[in-house]
Amino acid sequence: MAGHASELEIAKKNLTDAIGDNVKHYWANLKLWFKQKISKEEFDVEARRLLPQENVHIHNDFLLAILTRCQIIVSTPGEFGVSTRQSVVLDKQISWPTVQILC
Repeated sequence: MAGHASELEIAKKNLTDAIGDNVKHYWANLKLWFKQKISKEEFDVEARRLLPQENVHIHNDFLLAILTRCQIIVSTPGEFGVSTRQSVVLDKQISWPTVQILC
């Protein structure tokens, strides 16, 4: 479990380092996408604008680390103080957006 948490932390640090001074803009766009205020396509356009082409993979790595972390939390509910019944209910309520990896 701790290994996956550190994977997310490493991916976040790599992304923050790659974006530099524009990192607050990236986090604001990420929140807007999570709140479904902007589309995934709009989020990707902004991410491409903030990152040089050779660093787009860092954005992809970060998104995959988030998804991996979420999958681990849902698949091991006992570790996080969530009962199996609650986990099933939560899973039905979440409508995950389709994530396409930038190329």
